[in-house]
Amino acid sequence: MLPASMVLPQQPAGYLETPATESFIQKLQLSVSKGLPHSAPAPASRTDEHELVKSVFQVLQGFNTPLLYWDKNVPAYCEKPGTYVSHLSRASLGSVLKPFLFAATCLKRVELFVGKVRSCGHGTPTLSVFASAVDSWLMRLWEATLKEEEKSFVSVDRTVTLLALTDSMSSLCSGAEHLYQVVHGAVPDSFWGSGANIASSEVAVHVVNHIFKKLNEVCLVEDGEGEPYHMLLVIFAGTLLPYLQCLDSWLYDGILDDPYEELR
Repeated sequence: MLPASMVLPQQPAGYLETPATESFIQKLQLSVSKGLPHSAPAPASRTDEHELVKSVFQVLQGFNTPLLYWDKNVPAYCEKPGTYVSHLSRASLGSVLKPFLFAATCLKRVELFVGKVRSCGHGTPTLSVFASAVDSWLMRLWEATLKEEEKSFVSVDRTVTLLALTDSMSSLCSGAEHLYQVVHGAVPDSFWGSGANIASSEVAVHVVNHIFKKLNEVCLVEDGEGEPYHMLLVIFAGTLLPYLQCLDSWLYDGILDDPYEELR
């Protein structure tokens, strides 16, 4: 007879019928799949990387595609729910697409800002030329994207991957973010709701001060070099044009030609 210390404790009825390891695995599987033991992505949501690369180029130029689209409610560019490729997990795909969607969102918001300024009807020359300068730089980034797209697909034998695109488009994605930072906060928040009640001089001063502060920030970081500094310098010079024209007329002709009273 076995000693009392070696006698196994009696197990509850039915415990030995299902092994502990099997029960744990089943519970783990159900927790991950949310109750669907054999859940799998829908075949209709599967795409190939080549189509995703083409979609990335399209959204970086302000267009929508069946895989990537502009969601007005966010507002931001998003990927079609459930989209996947066979060799990447959903998390990996989302991580690779994230910087492209962010850059495309920045460019789209800049485009919407320019359109908003041009349709607001508020007579502020400084704000108008600022929007034009921003729009010119936006066009420059779009053209750079188009050239990169043409270069990527010029050879039928060349396979363009999202990872390779991350390297080749890193500068453009960075430029998109910097351009949006210039636009964001350039106009007083109260302007859009009651623009007609804000003096043109107040709007002009706010715009110029905003760009000047950004210019100083970038100059301290990059020591006056690099693409962001060059972009800010071009936009700042373009925004100052109405002021320079008024000063030229005043100093050389003795006439203060300031119909919108931006210098008063």
